[in-house]
Amino acid sequence: MSTDFGVTLQERLRQAERAEEELSRLQPIALEAPQLRVEYARQERQEERNRSKEAAISQAKAAMNNASVRQADVPQLLTAAAHSVSALFTALKECDAHRRKAIDALASADRIDYEYELEEAKHLEETRNRDGRGMAFTLATKHGEPKVKEMLEEIEPGFGLLRNCNMDDPLYRDVAAFVVKHAVPSEMPEPEKEKEKEPEPVGSKLPPIPPFPNFNPQA
Repeated sequence: MSTDFGVTLQERLRQAERAEEELSRLQPIALEAPQLRVEYARQERQEERNRSKEAAISQAKAAMNNASVRQADVPQLLTAAAHSVSALFTALKECDAHRRKAIDALASADRIDYEYELEEAKHLEETRNRDGRGMAFTLATKHGEPKVKEMLEEIEPGFGLLRNCNMDDPLYRDVAAFVVKHAVPSEMPEPEKEKEKEPEPVGSKLPPIPPFPNFNPQA
């Protein structure tokens, strides 16, 4: 029995010594575990950041490629838009020029009516032995711009530079306002008046009409 006990004790000693040697070998490695865990976590975060960055750059490249493909259409579209705006500008200028000719002609016709009425009124006042000096100013209030506008409306009811245009769409309104501002600046509504009342449709108001020459009632 003693011999068996000695063998068992000797075996246990060898196991213990091997364990001691293994512990001595593993202890330095074990001491590195906390730092290794920190380094490993940092490396994982860095790799995740790298993956996220690469994905973002890849997304940016794809987006810019799409932008480049779409931008290739811009020169042609800009040319077409410029031609359209130029055509609209020219059309508005020509419309306004023709309208001004009509206004000038109507102003001449109105002036003829004014002078005729004035002549008749002066004759009537003279037959009644009354002073007719105030008659010119009275008759002038019935003529001029209001009368010309009325005559123009009779010739072409509801005429306006943007008649029948779609003014409900903000884009249409912005384009129209931009072109009208450059083609016919006098047609742009004044901001102060817009606040006080509803703005008139563009083209509904007349360009300034020259007043009648000064009338000499003694002539």
